[in-house]
Amino acid sequence: MILGHLNHTHTKFADHIEMALQHLRETDYLLREPGKYPINDEQMFALVQDPMTQSWETGFPEFHQRHIDVQYLLSGEEALGYLPANPDLIPHDDRLQERDIAFVAQQPHETKIVLTPGMYAIFFPGELHRPCRAVKLGMQIKKVVIKILAK
Repeated sequence: MILGHLNHTHTKFADHIEMALQHLRETDYLLREPGKYPINDEQMFALVQDPMTQSWETGFPEFHQRHIDVQYLLSGEEALGYLPANPDLIPHDDRLQERDIAFVAQQPHETKIVLTPGMYAIFFPGELHRPCRAVKLGMQIKKVVIKILAK
């Protein structure tokens, strides 16, 4: 997991992650409608979302096998849960084959991360994350999730 702010450009990452961050710097998603936007064929695409955040006590951690998530917050505030990959966890809702997502039961010792506009969190395959949690009260947020096909 990597946590950062889009304005901080002093750190260099792998080419595909740099490409995603540069794309976010150059593309104004604030006025775009929710939906899927291609970036580099199916190797990289953006999902614009405007969900309501939910209580911290709800929802289940998720993970992906084939994609890296770059979760970038455009407006509002969002809490995310994080835990390192744990191959021993058994998904209770496994959609990896059709949608590259699986959900596991809530986990003790989950780290709570708070994003404000301009911040991003990068999750690698297998890493558990629980997005769209409320910091205090539920609110509508706008975010972009760039999905990068892991090689």
